[in-house]
Amino acid sequence: MTIRLFGCVCGQFNSPGAGLGMAAERVSVPIPFYVVEHPDGVALFDCGLHAGLTDAEDPYRVALRTQDLDSTVEADELAAAHLERLDIDPARVRYVVLSHLHFDHAGGLHQLPNATVVVQKREWEAGFDEGMARRYFLPRRFYDLGHQVKLVDGEHDLFGDGAVTLHPSFGHTPGHQSMRVRSAMGDHILVGDACYNCEAAETRNFPEYSDHAAMNRSLDGLLAMREEGTVMVFGHDPGQWGERPVLPSVRT
Repeated sequence: MTIRLFGCVCGQFNSPGAGLGMAAERVSVPIPFYVVEHPDGVALFDCGLHAGLTDAEDPYRVALRTQDLDSTVEADELAAAHLERLDIDPARVRYVVLSHLHFDHAGGLHQLPNATVVVQKREWEAGFDEGMARRYFLPRRFYDLGHQVKLVDGEHDLFGDGAVTLHPSFGHTPGHQSMRVRSAMGDHILVGDACYNCEAAETRNFPEYSDHAAMNRSLDGLLAMREEGTVMVFGHDPGQWGERPVLPSVRT
C-alpha cells in the first residue's frame, strides 16, 4: 500500500509576533495544508485560504487589517492550484479533514465541492453557536457551504487501516484536532494550531482567547505520541518550510 504525504503553503499570515507566541516584533508565517494520497482516496488536512482573499479589498482582509493583521496569497498558491500541480482533480478529493474552523484552515473548501468534511463534533457545534463563534473567530462564510459533513467525537481512523488517524487536541478552539500520518515517508504528526511553532512549544505562549489549560494538555498528549523519528509539523512555523526545512525536536 502506497501512501504519500505532501505539504503545501497557501499564502502567508502577517501578525505581531507575540500573537503567535514568537519573540520577533512582527512576523510573516506560512499558511500550510496537507495532501494525503491513500489507495482509498485523497484526503486533505485543512485547505488554506479562500480565493477571494487574493483581493486586498476583500471584506475579511479589510477587517483583519483593522486588528493589525493580514493574509496574503496568490492564485497559484490556492488549494486547487496545488492539487492540479500534483495531478489531483480537486473535484475528486474524498475528504477534507479540518483541524478547526478558522479562515486560514477552512477557507479553501469552496474549491473542493465534492469532498466530505471531517470535523470534530464539538468544533462544528461551536461554529454554529453565535457566542462561541464570536469568541473563537469562526466565520461561517468559509465553512457553511453545504458539503456533506462527517462529525467525529474523539480519535478517528480515517481509512480504517491505521495509516491516517485523527486526534482531538482541544484548546485553540473548542474542537481542534490533529492528524497522524504513517507512511513509507515516516511518521508525521500534523499538529495544526494546537501549537503554532516550535518556539511556542517550548514557551507555551498561546493565544489569549484560547483555553490555555486545554492547550497544554493537548500538546503534552501529542508530544507523548512521538516515536523515534516522528516529525512534529507545527501550525505556522516558518522554520519548517523552504528549501531546507528545519524539523526541530521538542523537549517533553
